[in-house]
Amino acid sequence: MPAEVASAASSELDRTVVAERLRLTTTRLARLLRQQAGSDLTPTMMSTLSAVHREGPLTLGALAAHEQVAPPTITKTVGRLDQLGLIERTVDPDDRRVCRVEVSSEGRRFLERTRNRRRAWLTTRLGTLDADEMGALAAALPVLERLTTAP
Repeated sequence: MPAEVASAASSELDRTVVAERLRLTTTRLARLLRQQAGSDLTPTMMSTLSAVHREGPLTLGALAAHEQVAPPTITKTVGRLDQLGLIERTVDPDDRRVCRVEVSSEGRRFLERTRNRRRAWLTTRLGTLDADEMGALAAALPVLERLTTAP
């Protein structure tokens, strides 16, 4: 096998191995962080609540598009968040058929508590790293952030 072909095959294998390890590690980390939230919200509910908080009042259609879910899914999710008092619905004064959702004051408090618990847990875990490990992780953050942004 020519050296170029062997090198390309090795490079592709390395990418595959790194991709699998990264997938497993990020999945585990996400699960651990969800556990630290101390809530019964599903990942979809948490993502929806966070999106409404970040993006401001949204129509259900805009929220479904943002979350990349079907309208019936967002309707059900918003209904549960509304029942829990975490969001508020308002009717558009110009078009009464349009409903907008925004985070309630209880929802804002809930998000703050959840984020604080997750941050505290992760800060504690980071405290177990030595200086070299912490430096390597800090250096990897821009690459990880790049992977999570749309191309």
